[in-house]
Amino acid sequence: MRISAAPTNSEESLSSPGRQDETLLSVSSAARLLGVSASSLRAWAAGGKVPHRRTAGGHRRFLKSDLEQWLAERGAELPQPPARPPELVASRTLPLEEVAERIRQTVPELLDAADSADAPGAGSSRRRRARRRRGRLESQVEGLAHGIAAGDLGRYLREAEWNGFRHGASGSPGEGPIGDALCLRWAVDRVVAPELDGRPTAELRSLQRTMDRLVVRVASGMAEGLQARRRAADG
Repeated sequence: MRISAAPTNSEESLSSPGRQDETLLSVSSAARLLGVSASSLRAWAAGGKVPHRRTAGGHRRFLKSDLEQWLAERGAELPQPPARPPELVASRTLPLEEVAERIRQTVPELLDAADSADAPGAGSSRRRRARRRRGRLESQVEGLAHGIAAGDLGRYLREAEWNGFRHGASGSPGEGPIGDALCLRWAVDRVVAPELDGRPTAELRSLQRTMDRLVVRVASGMAEGLQARRRAADG
């Protein structure tokens, strides 16, 4: 249903205290929630047509419950986000902030362990490849730590899958991203897992499952990339 910006109560009555346990939304956040532009919502608020509050600094803020009631009075409700396809490999995990911090503190050790798991050999070209690989792994470790701390690895796993797809679709050697994922999984087992002795077993299992998911997503992306390349060649 289209939202109508019909007048409502005055700004003074809307700025009265109450429901302080709710988070106040900014103009942009409230606009996304309503499915309208920020400029439209700002104009409605300036005209006293939508319930809002003022901060001490004079900024407009909105309560979700106020917006829900405002819409209900007009026979509408908050737009629902589009349904997302289910993840083939779950991306939610235990939020492990201490484990994530430990990963950040041991980045050099993790990279050294990954290097030792797959030594690139001698020669200037191989040394250059090793430096590029180390840079890729360092970026992956930071993404891993962020996802583990938040308990949501969705972005990290999607990037890993895209990396595999890109290599498959371009015809690049698949051992690159898959090998990186396997070496990083081995490095985490060697460097970080021993630090979890004495901590809940669930934390270690969660970390191990995370690394397994990484390998699966890279391989899945690689397979999709190869299929896309084959379809393009056949067409």
